[in-house]
Amino acid sequence: MPELVDYQKPVEESKDLLFGIDASITTTRGGIAETGSLILWTTPDEPRIMSIIAPIHLAILYAGNIYNTFWEAVNTDKWNSSMPTNALLISRPSKTADIEQTLVYGVHSSKELVVFLIK
Repeated sequence: MPELVDYQKPVEESKDLLFGIDASITTTRGGIAETGSLILWTTPDEPRIMSIIAPIHLAILYAGNIYNTFWEAVNTDKWNSSMPTNALLISRPSKTADIEQTLVYGVHSSKELVVFLIK
């Protein structure tokens, strides 16, 4: 069984701990059916680093929070009245072929993305 790590200090003081984890779990604000994207809003309890630092990102998505389009998500949730400092749209693990024309996953985020869809 993997060791579960709960950090209590601000992220700035926990970077050494966070860079050593194998996977991270985050909640999502919702999903976008048209693009297959997840919507994440960062908070002090779930900073942006949680979705990009670990090799495996586990995301929890509630089926009732899936929107047809990005426009529908923005309007339904009234983003214009309460935007976070950082909103993320995640469609897949990052990949690039810039380095010697070799396809590499997880350069700018986790290498694997697992979504738990809860009814």
